[in-house]
Amino acid sequence: MNAVPHKILVIDDNETIRLSLSILLQAKGYQVVLAVDGASGVMAMLEQQPDLIISDMMMPGEPGMSAIARIRAAAPDLPIIAMSGSVEGGLKSFHQRALAAGATHYLEKPFDARDLLDLVGRTLARDG
Repeated sequence: MNAVPHKILVIDDNETIRLSLSILLQAKGYQVVLAVDGASGVMAMLEQQPDLIISDMMMPGEPGMSAIARIRAAAPDLPIIAMSGSVEGGLKSFHQRALAAGATHYLEKPFDARDLLDLVGRTLARDG
C-alpha cells in the first residue's frame, strides 16, 4: 500500500519562487498547494489542511507575519517555515519576529534547494 504524500502549502507572491518550489517539492514526492498572498494562504490552509506551510514574509496585501499568526491561531500544531530575503530591522530581528508570530523555522532567501528539502524532511518527520 502506498503512503499518502505529505501536502505542503507554499505561500509566496513571487510567481517564479512559487513555481520553483512547487517543482522542487513535487519532484520529491510531495503534494503541493499554492497561494499568492497571506489571505489566500490562510483560506487554502483551512480548505486544504496541509501538513506543512512554507510562507514568504514580505507580500502585498496581507503579509506573511499576519498570515502566520492567523494560521497559528487556527492550527496550533501545524509546522510553518517562514522565508524572506528582507533584512528590514536586521536579519536577527526579522527572524525573531517570524518565530514570535508563530513560525516553526525561518529560512533566509536565497537558500540552497538541498537546505530547504532537508528542513522540510526533518520537520515533517518530527511533526508528522
